[in-house]
Amino acid sequence: MNLSPTDFSGFFHAIHGYDPFPWQQRLVNELADGSDKQPPDIWPDVLDLPTGSGKTAALDVAIFHLALRADEPGKAALRIALVVDRRLVVDDAFSRARKIAKALCNSLKKDVEGWEVVKEVAHRLRGLAGQDAPPLVAQRLRGGAPLEHDWARTPTQPIILCSTVDQVGSRLLFRGYGVSDRMKPVHAGLLGVNSLILLDEAHLSEPFRQTLDGVCNIGRTKMKVALLSATPGQNAERPFTLSYEDQDHPILSKRLKAQKVATLKPLKSEVDKTKAAETFACEARMVAEQLQEEGVSSAAIAVVVNRVALARDIFTKLSEKLSGSGKDVVLMIGRSRDIDRDKIASKLDPFRTGNQESRSEEKPLFIVATQCLEVGVDLDLDGLVTQAASLDALRQRFGRLNRAGRPVTAKGVILAFAEDVAKKADDPVYGDRIRLTWEALKKVADEDQVKSVDFGVEALPERLKRAGIDLDDLAAERPVAPVLMPAYLDLWSQTWPRPTADPEVSLFLHGSERTTAGVFIVWRSDISANDFKDDDRKNDLKKIIELVPPRSAEAVEVPLWIVRAWLNQSDDARTGDVSDAPEREVENHDTANSRQAFCWAGADDPRTGIIRCSGDLRMGDLLVVLAEDGGCDEFGWAPGSKAPVWDVADQAAKPYWGRRCAVRITRDVVRTDEQWNRIASVLDGAEGVGGSDLVEALLGALPSEAMNDDSNGSPMSRNVWEPLKALLRARGDKINVHFPYGNDPKRGAILVANRGIKNASDLDGSVPTTEDDSASHNTEPVSLDNHGRRVKSFAKEFAQALGLQDMVVSDLELAAYLHDAGKADPRFQVMLAGGDPWNRPDGPPLAKSRRSWSPPAWERASLPKGWRHEALSVRMARLHPDLAKARDPGLVLWLIGTHHGFGRPFFNFLDQHPEQPLACLEMNEWPLSPDLAGPQSLAFDWEGRDWPSLFEDLKQRYGIWGLAHLEAILRLADHRA
Repeated sequence: MNLSPTDFSGFFHAIHGYDPFPWQQRLVNELADGSDKQPPDIWPDVLDLPTGSGKTAALDVAIFHLALRADEPGKAALRIALVVDRRLVVDDAFSRARKIAKALCNSLKKDVEGWEVVKEVAHRLRGLAGQDAPPLVAQRLRGGAPLEHDWARTPTQPIILCSTVDQVGSRLLFRGYGVSDRMKPVHAGLLGVNSLILLDEAHLSEPFRQTLDGVCNIGRTKMKVALLSATPGQNAERPFTLSYEDQDHPILSKRLKAQKVATLKPLKSEVDKTKAAETFACEARMVAEQLQEEGVSSAAIAVVVNRVALARDIFTKLSEKLSGSGKDVVLMIGRSRDIDRDKIASKLDPFRTGNQESRSEEKPLFIVATQCLEVGVDLDLDGLVTQAASLDALRQRFGRLNRAGRPVTAKGVILAFAEDVAKKADDPVYGDRIRLTWEALKKVADEDQVKSVDFGVEALPERLKRAGIDLDDLAAERPVAPVLMPAYLDLWSQTWPRPTADPEVSLFLHGSERTTAGVFIVWRSDISANDFKDDDRKNDLKKIIELVPPRSAEAVEVPLWIVRAWLNQSDDARTGDVSDAPEREVENHDTANSRQAFCWAGADDPRTGIIRCSGDLRMGDLLVVLAEDGGCDEFGWAPGSKAPVWDVADQAAKPYWGRRCAVRITRDVVRTDEQWNRIASVLDGAEGVGGSDLVEALLGALPSEAMNDDSNGSPMSRNVWEPLKALLRARGDKINVHFPYGNDPKRGAILVANRGIKNASDLDGSVPTTEDDSASHNTEPVSLDNHGRRVKSFAKEFAQALGLQDMVVSDLELAAYLHDAGKADPRFQVMLAGGDPWNRPDGPPLAKSRRSWSPPAWERASLPKGWRHEALSVRMARLHPDLAKARDPGLVLWLIGTHHGFGRPFFNFLDQHPEQPLACLEMNEWPLSPDLAGPQSLAFDWEGRDWPSLFEDLKQRYGIWGLAHLEAILRLADHRA
């Protein structure tokens, strides 16, 4: 069928069950046909829309726009990234993105109104992605775990990414947190070309907005940026606002006109911090009683304050007062593990916007939260008790109050501490804006001769305007980013090795004072302090973590300076009480009393290892620490807590069981020594026992209580019943048993189904991208020639689908064909045979063999330390006759030399005894002379340029992100072949 902008309504209705708002259809129309303000295919600078107007539907618009332009590559973005600096909002956006992706993937299985449009959109997107790929992938970038989220699978896959400023911003700037140095240019290239960044709640991310402006202006990116909210003090050239049609819409008008009356209550000076929690708890209960008297029996009431410690105290008080009352109380703070946050967020589902029928059957709910709840969260409250804050923060908080415009009298209260509104008050986050806002609100209330102010979406701006009050003057001051210089971009583009003079990316994401990016912490209960102290156990510790690698869902992200303080057991760790507070550097890096930590960056990364000094930590590191050290509870980061932390690695890994399933059997899976002795006796006799038989024996040895999650879910008692049962469905019935906990099997074991389990609900069925020489391992041998042809085919398919010029496509094809020529080195072929020259197979050289790569095989093959086949490929490519036909032979050589992420711009090996490569790739011989130096040598010369100079020349011609994008096309073609 022909797809037109008018079909958007049917597309939207088929997926969500209701029609789009007028502005959503109008945005589609303007992207398709243009308007008097802008030409087609250009997004507005700002979607200046109020809360409750459905801004997240910009994702639906972007996907439909892509489908409209599916036959015109480059007109619409393939990769849509919704970025917001609140994880709860990221989670909400991801839920919507996943719903859209699921609908498109199942477009042939539905029979509802408008589904023929969904089917056509899916067909068009599948034409971009490839017939074997889903039409749309939805991914939540959470960071921390190397190679976990393999969203960068192909350069043509339509995808929605939902994430924070740290994750998207660091990737865009070639410094992706949790991304290996070798994969950094792939992520940067994909985000910087053919992408759309939707920056939500831009007032929270002013430094990143400024950096995006700089990147677009001087970085020559092919990236589009649209803000999903107006930033105070900024005047957009192409704003997009509500129309009269929107304001008259039956649903939108209720939301815009809903009253949100907030009573102003100053607290007496004697109400200090010790009594504050009791005061807020009492106020919340009073609001609940008032709502119940007015017939609201299933009320949702939020208490929002500016400090984590105060929120925890209020939660404790409310829990004590409401115990046995049939009312629920939940605590929400910003720094928490996804698994814990998801459990809490599930209690909010009945109180989402539009769930009026389901909420009537629920128990009343009290939500105690910090600023994490104030921005963009889809929640429809009946009551709100909030601590005084800046005006923009208060407007965001009251945006959750009666968000749907229901026919109820919502209750709001603003409590102000005397010290917060005193003349010299200076809050670490809001500065003097709390005082100024309070004075302005009091002025309005006094003029109206009441003790309250209506925070309605339309009512508040109109009332403040009549009072002569400028909203921007009462907004919290925003940090600014340093000026983005071209030299910084050049330095960031150098990814292997990273330069010593490496500008700190976090300054350009959050400003110089509020560097919230930090370190990811994972707690494990199967390791002990002795694993860090015993030198003989260091390699075992690495093996344990490699067998069960950390997942981002089990990690908490904490600012770097706070992590350093916590590892040093300093009281400064408890001062990081506000997510947006200025950074404080910790000077003391004492190791004598430090907590133990292991930095995990991947098995082959040099940063992987025990942290001896907290000063060695850097942004984006992932730490594995002892569960017994405390620091986290069911609600999130709790640096003062000494209680053992619940190990949630098994739950975090469950979505990936379809590709790999690993189960740890250690002392922490049972409660008593007697129970463990039964399991240990099974492990002691495990040698020679088949994997499935061992699993059956272990299941028989587990106590009956292990089958019950509730009875076996204490922090130091992991439930392994479900993952063990899952192992019985291992693909190929192959289960490997490892004993990495020491020489005595009784200390524990790890059982692994390397090929995953059958009938698993896999989060992502794709094979994860790898960037080491294990990629030379395959189930069947693959000849170098055949591999080159397959990669060439994929590269051509990708490049043509992206609409690249024919000459660039040809250069990519040639680079793809020759990229692995260096594997024809006889020593590499011996390595593929396990390091045994007598086992090297006859016939043409291989690109992949059945054997796994190993350091001993490398040494036996006499390959130099750090030797890279792609450097030899560059030398060999210069002898191939097809290079003379290339439009840009320098680009071809560069793409070949960097196809594993090394050599950007240096290599770090010396080959003093090279051997002549074997015949391959239509060349009977490769007469390499010593004068033909490779890119690892300072003597390399391509038309008067050494390797780093070639890099600079190509960046000038293709742009920093354009060159990285071309590299990504070849590398992802190689990964798929």
